[in-house]
Amino acid sequence: MAVQQGRQNVLDNYVTVAERIAAFYQSYPTGRICTQILEHNEESGFILMRAEVFRSTDDAQPSATGHAFEVRGDGYVNRTSYIENAETSAVGRALALLGFEVRRGIASREEME
Repeated sequence: MAVQQGRQNVLDNYVTVAERIAAFYQSYPTGRICTQILEHNEESGFILMRAEVFRSTDDAQPSATGHAFEVRGDGYVNRTSYIENAETSAVGRALALLGFEVRRGIASREEME
């Protein structure tokens, strides 16, 4: 029980990607977040994802980028949702690099869990 409680206290310092996205759109209502798969091997279940964050629709270059990779079957969520998990992680990292909701580092709460 103490280990679980200690783990929860550590996780309290991290924010979710959803919170970062909400803060981004509040600051940049015309901003956009784009994702793309850079590499995907369906046989091995490996995926590499990139997220780009633009502060406005007129920006030609992203203000920040983030990358994430996942492997199908690594952990409970990745059994069925490794692609979605990689995309969420990449977006969270890009937003963190832009300065959104960084308390203990760029990892999101989802990554730490």
